[in-house]
Amino acid sequence: MNKYIYATGAFALALAMNGLPFAALAESNGEGGTDAPQTQRVGEAVREQQKQNAEAARERQDQFLKEQKGPREASSSSEVGEGADKQEIDLEFEDDEDQAYSVEDLKQKIEVRKHELDQEVASTSPDHQDIVENANPVRLAVHALLASKELVGGIGPQVSEIAKQMNDSVATTANVEAKIQGRGFLTRLLFGGDSAAADVIAQQVAQNQQRIDDLTKLLGEANVPADIQATLTAQIAAIQAAQQRLRDLAQKEQDSWGLFSWRF
Repeated sequence: MNKYIYATGAFALALAMNGLPFAALAESNGEGGTDAPQTQRVGEAVREQQKQNAEAARERQDQFLKEQKGPREASSSSEVGEGADKQEIDLEFEDDEDQAYSVEDLKQKIEVRKHELDQEVASTSPDHQDIVENANPVRLAVHALLASKELVGGIGPQVSEIAKQMNDSVATTANVEAKIQGRGFLTRLLFGGDSAAADVIAQQVAQNQQRIDDLTKLLGEANVPADIQATLTAQIAAIQAAQQRLRDLAQKEQDSWGLFSWRF
């Protein structure tokens, strides 16, 4: 602020000082009796010089203000960029390369993957830990479904395809949830919840519910050993619970109204 006051003061002082020569000349002419045409020409020259000096001073002031404004804009842009990056969550997709060939093998692979996911939560930024933790039951279930391809007989390819679709869905909902979580207090106060994000989650939940129904039907109709079916059914139940949590989140976001929200 002191720099702006200084710049403005300097500009005003320059204008004031530029007026001194003309005032002195006018006083001198009054005392010495210089002829009018010469006085007029000198006066015009002085006024032109005053104009040029004023323009130069204004340009210097504009340049000064621009130099001061530039760093603030760069800082603001940097903060916005960091905020956008802060909302991004890059979840590792599950793959179907780690196949199980017995129910004991499947259970062991589930335990190993669970331990890895717990470690991932511990190493995640505190801003996103709860989101990753909420996503992990679905990721673990996807891992189990993909690993069971050789254990479920002819429905293996269908189970794997549905699991891969779940892969995409959990990545989408995690990032949308991060966007909701990053919504500032003032934005919520004025505009309420993020209805667009809530709609995305609601759509994903509806699609996942259909996938859960398809998986349940496949396992029920296929000749799958009871122990394998029980293991996979437990994983499907975890997916179901995760979808209920997301459904509640979307509803809460849709029901959150701000000062400028419109109710119809």
